[in-house]
Amino acid sequence: MTATPFQKEAWTEYGIGVVVLLFRLFARFKVVGFKNWQGDDYFAVVALIFWTAELTMLELIGQYGTNIGLTDEQRAALSPAEEARLVFGSKCLMAGWTCYVTLIWSLKACMLFFYNRLTLGLTQQKLVKLNAVLCACTYIAVIFTIFLHCRPIEKHFQVYPDPGLNCSADFINYIVIAATNVVTDGILLCIPVPLLAKVRLQLRRKLIIGVLLCGGIFVMAATLLRCILSVKDINSINNSTVWAIRETFVAIIAVNAPCIKPLFSSSIWIRSSSKDPSSGRGTYGKSTGASFNLSAMGRSKHHTQLESTASKTAGRDSDEFGMLRDTHHGSSAQAGRGDNGSFSDEELGRKDGGIQVTTMYEVRRDGHN
Repeated sequence: MTATPFQKEAWTEYGIGVVVLLFRLFARFKVVGFKNWQGDDYFAVVALIFWTAELTMLELIGQYGTNIGLTDEQRAALSPAEEARLVFGSKCLMAGWTCYVTLIWSLKACMLFFYNRLTLGLTQQKLVKLNAVLCACTYIAVIFTIFLHCRPIEKHFQVYPDPGLNCSADFINYIVIAATNVVTDGILLCIPVPLLAKVRLQLRRKLIIGVLLCGGIFVMAATLLRCILSVKDINSINNSTVWAIRETFVAIIAVNAPCIKPLFSSSIWIRSSSKDPSSGRGTYGKSTGASFNLSAMGRSKHHTQLESTASKTAGRDSDEFGMLRDTHHGSSAQAGRGDNGSFSDEELGRKDGGIQVTTMYEVRRDGHN
């Protein structure tokens, strides 16, 4: 059987999405190891599972069909076997809604855990926690909407007589999901934007970090497009399934791009090739465990805040710390930094057991008796 254009697109995007998620997990393994995985790493695994489940459900929907878009005459003319196929396809559609929503909200959880580390010690962390509560509440609300907007639940799968658009086309699902999705993504965007606005970096570097951290813009655009085009052609399942895959594909790339970035940093591979055999950790410079000196660094409020943040991230030599350095130091650090406005790993003094920032003071005494 020849694959349809939709199947070719869907499975191509699925394959790319799987590669992106696996690269993300591999990058985190290279940076922090399995033992230091955080919540976003586990939610990335959940996203991979439901990404596969979503594609499987949509493939079954395409093979079996659903109860959407049939006239009363067509429904009445169906044989018992044909009706049974449509009932099964309609059940797959409901499962597909659940997989789609769980995948999207798992990706939101990934970003929330990431931003929580990025904003340690900053006022923006309160917004992260607020949005975490909001995301949990909206996820529950959306799941309840999917299962309870049509009662009894068997009408979701009913083929004949016509259960009505409310039960077959699931119009309310598109509206509720789009509204909650855009609102929560909009709040997520409010977290990195103020940090980027204040930081002093080269424009090129600021744009790169901005694209990595503000990928939610593309997700919001895909969400709105899917809602508008699906509602416009509510009696066809094709638009809905095509745009569900496109939206989740964009979301997977946007959410995981910041965590893949360390794979393109030479320091990650250098650190990996110079593992300390006694500890299993990579080391910088000499393998003596001694910290590096940051003698040119002043004692401003921002520096003290970085030290506090560094202690909280002890044991996690992670990719987000590079972005954290930029946001904390870009507007104030004038000494001990390069032209790009950020400190090197050596200057930060990473060592076995965590991150240590050291300031060296030199006391001189005049040669008077």
